[in-house]
Amino acid sequence: MKYKRDISRRLQHEVPFSEISDLELNKAGIYDRYSSDYTAFNLLGMEVQVSDDQLSKALKCLPEKKRNIILLSYFMDMSDAEIGELINVLRTTVYRHRTSILEELRKMMEE
Repeated sequence: MKYKRDISRRLQHEVPFSEISDLELNKAGIYDRYSSDYTAFNLLGMEVQVSDDQLSKALKCLPEKKRNIILLSYFMDMSDAEIGELINVLRTTVYRHRTSILEELRKMMEE
């Protein structure tokens, strides 16, 4: 009787791996991150890590000001107004630079 109770209790709490979604399985473990797995950019005293090698190479080709605008916008989730205040330019200037830089990056990465 005790054995049957233990088995029924386990069945209520245990789930076979085949029934677990990939999202839940990814939450169950962690991946080690090494400094060789990403490229670190120093951005106004902050470190921004980019894991894509092709994107890292393209960003390295950009001048520092342009690279900062892209990193602040897409990696630090800052708005154009916030970026403008931080680097002392107008919001519209940041927008114009960002759109032209994205086009430039797209061309670099297509090559």
